[in-house]
Amino acid sequence: MINEAPPQSRPQMAGSPSVTTALKHAPLGIAIFDNQMRYLAASRQYLTDQHLPPDMPLIGRRHYDVFPEIPRKWRDLHARVLAEGVELRHEGDPYVDRDGRTEWIRWSMAPWRTDPTDDGGGEIGGLVLYTEVVTANVEARLKLEAAEARYRAVFDQAAMGVARLTPTGEILEANDSFCALLRRDRDALLGVALQSLVHPDMLDQALLSSAALLSGEIETCAAERRFLVGNGDLWIHLTASMVRVDGQPAYILAIISDISVRKEAEDAQARHQSQLRLLINELNHRVKNTLATVQSMAAQTLRNEPDPVVAFEKFEARLLGLSGVHDILTRESWHGAELREVVERALRPFDQASERFTIEGPAVRLQPGGALTMALILHEMATNALKYGALSNAGGRVSLSWTYDPDDRALEVVWTEAGGPPVAPPTRKGFGSRLIERSLNGELKGAATMDYRPEGLSCILRARLTEAPANETSTG
Repeated sequence: MINEAPPQSRPQMAGSPSVTTALKHAPLGIAIFDNQMRYLAASRQYLTDQHLPPDMPLIGRRHYDVFPEIPRKWRDLHARVLAEGVELRHEGDPYVDRDGRTEWIRWSMAPWRTDPTDDGGGEIGGLVLYTEVVTANVEARLKLEAAEARYRAVFDQAAMGVARLTPTGEILEANDSFCALLRRDRDALLGVALQSLVHPDMLDQALLSSAALLSGEIETCAAERRFLVGNGDLWIHLTASMVRVDGQPAYILAIISDISVRKEAEDAQARHQSQLRLLINELNHRVKNTLATVQSMAAQTLRNEPDPVVAFEKFEARLLGLSGVHDILTRESWHGAELREVVERALRPFDQASERFTIEGPAVRLQPGGALTMALILHEMATNALKYGALSNAGGRVSLSWTYDPDDRALEVVWTEAGGPPVAPPTRKGFGSRLIERSLNGELKGAATMDYRPEGLSCILRARLTEAPANETSTG
C-alpha cells in the first residue's frame, strides 16, 4: 500500500503516476515529508520496516506524532536537511524502536524543492527519506569482524609460530613467533615456499607431505623436520592443515614449535644408552676374561706346586697383582691406563724401597685388556726374578724400558736383569712362561723372546696395540 497526500499538499514529483508506481514497487522504505515533517507519501516497504499495519493512515500526520520515541539525533538530522538543503546518508545506523528492538538502518535524506531551478535552487518543500533494514548484514559483518579479531589476537600472540600458506606452500602471513623461530624478518619470509627452508636431508619427505595435502589424500600433516636457520639448523615440530572452501584448497595453516631441546635430550639419552650397553658388554667380557684368567692361574698353580701352603701364597700374590691393575682401570672408568702406572703398580710389591728397578719409556696408553695382560706378565717376570734371578739376592737390579712406534702402533718392552746369580736356561717351561706367551699372543697380538744370559735374563716383549695412545710425549 502507498500512502499519498491530497494533490494540493504533495510535491510535484509525488503527484506523478510514474512516481506513485515506483513507490508502490520500491524494495526500499521511502517516505516523503513536507517542511513540517508531515507525511505526503510512504511506500509499502516503509510500513513493513516500521512494523506498521499496511493500511495504517499516515498522510497528513506528523512523523513525530506517529513515532514520539524518535530521539533528538534524528530530529536534528531532519531539521538540518530542511534548513540547509544538504543530503545526508549512513550505511548502517543503529535504531532502537518502541519495543526496545535494535535495528540497523541504511538511510539517506534529501530535500525536495518547489519550483526547482536548473542550478538546484528553489524553495525547500520537505524531504525524502530512504531506509533499508540491514540488521542481518551488519550483525553478520560484526560477527565476522569479531571472529577476525579473535583470530588475529590468537595468530599474533600465540607462543608457537603460526603462518598461513598458499596451497603450494608459499608464506602469505606469519606471526612474530614464526619469524623468531626461523630467525628471519617477516619481509624475508613472505612469498617464500616453506619447503625451501627445510634441511636438504628432509626435503623429499616435506615434498611428499605437501603433495598429499594438496591432493586431499590427507587433511593434516604432523612431522618433525630440520629447518635451515642462520648458519645451522633447528629441529621443528610442524603441523600443517589444508583449509578448503567449496571443496577447493584455499590455504594451509602451519604451526611450528622448537623441539631442539627435546631432540638434544633424546640424542643424549641414546648416546647414554649406547654407552651403557657398551659398558655392560665390556664388563661381561672383562669379567669372563678375568674369571678365565683366575681359573687358569689357579689350575696351573695347583698343578705345578704340590705344597698347598706355597701354592696358596703364589696364587694369592698373582691375584693381588691382578687386583692392582683392576684398581687403575676402575679409576679410569675402564677406558684404559698409562703403561708407566701399570708397570709401577705391578712391580711395587717387589721393591718397597724403590731401589731395585729402573723404569724408562715414553707415555703409552693401553686399552683395558692390554693393561691387565701387561700387569700379569710383569708380575710373572718379577716373581721369577725374585725366585731365581736378580731379585733373589741383595745386589741384583732390573732395568725395564720400552719404545713405541706410533705409525705401526708397535710397542717393545725390554726386561734386563743384572747382579743376580748366574742364569741357566730352564729344563722345562713353567706356568709363568706359558702365561706370558699366551697373554702376548692373545690380547696384545705379540710375542716374547727370552735370552738366558749367564749375567742375567734379558726378555723382549713385542706387542701391537689396537689403538693409538692418547699422547706420545717422552718421560724419563
